[in-house]
Amino acid sequence: MFTKGFLRHDIEELALEVERHCLVLGLDCADQSQIRRFAHDLLQNIDTLREAAAKGDMNSRTKVELYGLVVLLHKANAEELGPNYLNQFSELAKMQPAWAAVAKAIWNELDSREAANQ
Repeated sequence: MFTKGFLRHDIEELALEVERHCLVLGLDCADQSQIRRFAHDLLQNIDTLREAAAKGDMNSRTKVELYGLVVLLHKANAEELGPNYLNQFSELAKMQPAWAAVAKAIWNELDSREAANQ
């Protein structure tokens, strides 16, 4: 069975990979409006991005991978810290700033879409 130390290492690696993907895309995670626009565009065009990525478009692939990494890190954090881990979001944001910025923007975008559909 894997230990907490093993999962902690994976979490650190995932957080670094999120940062790397943000750098490749030129995303400034401290610029909330830029990250919000990215999340909006990502979710608006996810199917098109996936198709383009499958055809070799590296920019699209990087965006789709970033989305997947954010989801994986969310799941890993939940497993490591428990289902109420979001109560510790401000602490996580200090340790995983790129993930926190992108994840929060995606969650906000999903919430706004859900509210618009009601």
